[in-house]
Amino acid sequence: MNNSNENEYNEDRKESKVNNIEEKEELENHNLDNINSEDNIGEIFDEEKEELENHNSDNINSEDNIGEIFDEEKEELENHSLDNINSEDNIVEILNEEIEVNSQLEIPPNEEDSIQVEITETKVSDEKPLEDQIREFNRNLIEASLYAAGSPLTIEEISTKLELTKKEVEDLIIDLAYDYLDRSTALVIAQIGERYQMQLKPEYTEKVSKFAKGGGIAERYLRTLTVIALKQPILKSTIVKIRGTGAYEHIKYLEDNGFIDAVKKGRSHLLTTTDKYADMFGLPKDIRLLKKAMTDQLGVEGEKSEETQE
Repeated sequence: MNNSNENEYNEDRKESKVNNIEEKEELENHNLDNINSEDNIGEIFDEEKEELENHNSDNINSEDNIGEIFDEEKEELENHSLDNINSEDNIVEILNEEIEVNSQLEIPPNEEDSIQVEITETKVSDEKPLEDQIREFNRNLIEASLYAAGSPLTIEEISTKLELTKKEVEDLIIDLAYDYLDRSTALVIAQIGERYQMQLKPEYTEKVSKFAKGGGIAERYLRTLTVIALKQPILKSTIVKIRGTGAYEHIKYLEDNGFIDAVKKGRSHLLTTTDKYADMFGLPKDIRLLKKAMTDQLGVEGEKSEETQE
């Protein structure tokens, strides 16, 4: 019994000793870990110290660069100031030159006043009074009315439709007629009795007749027609004597196309123009007024008719 207790005791001591040895080893290992940690911390501090030194070195370089930048800016500013000084000198020279030129070109006081007066008069003359503008507008209205009508108009017709006084229409239409005479134009404002019409000038009638309503009229027919219109009523035999034997064919053409009427008289025919002819050439339908209008336009004396001669 005692032996077994002693053995147990020895075992316990041995086990306790082993545990102490293990704890000692663990403690030594723990101390070694702490030492390694301290070494790592030292290394970290050394690295941070080196970075800090490098950073300070960079700051020193940055400060040097900033100093260089300030020096460059200072130099540029000084150069700019010099440029400004040179520019001011140039401006002063230019102003002095302009003053000298202006003094040479200076207008005497009296001449300057006269120039101002001329400029003022020109401005006033360029501006038309309202009354003149209204008059010009009404004159243009009358011109447009004559163009649009295509047939002679009386003063009363124009006055009523345009709501203008007869006196105003009469004054404006005469003014318009003279204006057309002064223009280089193929048109004319013709007075036909108591009527007015926009017409072609006689020298253009023959050339442009082919554009008129009813088709063109050949020159040979137009010449015969003009003789008939000026001398009407006229015998066919008389026209043949004036225009030759070809007039027979001309008269037939003109009669067939409605430009003349032929009324038998003895062994011949008495010829007169028709309303179609008057409308085509913008002439009065009354034969007496038509002949007067033609003689005025052509600048020839009025021809006596066959009936008047008889």
